[in-house]
Amino acid sequence: MPPHHNDDFPPLPIVPDPHHLVTDDPAWTYTSACAGGGGIALLRVWRTAGDGHLAIVTENGIAVSITNAAEEISAALADRYPGPLVILEHYRAGDGAPHDRLDQVLVVPGRAPRWRPVWPTGPANPNFAINRTWMSELGSVLLAARAH
Repeated sequence: MPPHHNDDFPPLPIVPDPHHLVTDDPAWTYTSACAGGGGIALLRVWRTAGDGHLAIVTENGIAVSITNAAEEISAALADRYPGPLVILEHYRAGDGAPHDRLDQVLVVPGRAPRWRPVWPTGPANPNFAINRTWMSELGSVLLAARAH
């Protein structure tokens, strides 16, 4: 894989053991500069190949949305999980769409946050084949994973 710049989206990571979560918090609280001051989300985190972490933050509709708090969520997760970190926002079906949505979040200091659709994407999306493979081999398992 080619190296990425700090303002490019890192590739979707490999999670060696998708059933071993580092964190599974159904009521994770986060702060926000938005009027609501913060919110509550489902947070799941895994170790990735290469000593990094993958965090999936699932919106639950309580207070400030995870999208509106992207900068604060990214900062909090980067402080808690050192090394390379990939953050995915997850919106469940019925929350504005008939299907689950998964977007990668990139926050670079001094710039506005950016989002890249992971799933679903259409065939015209340049990442369609990579995302489809990642979702079929790993992403769907991760979205269903919970600590036991």
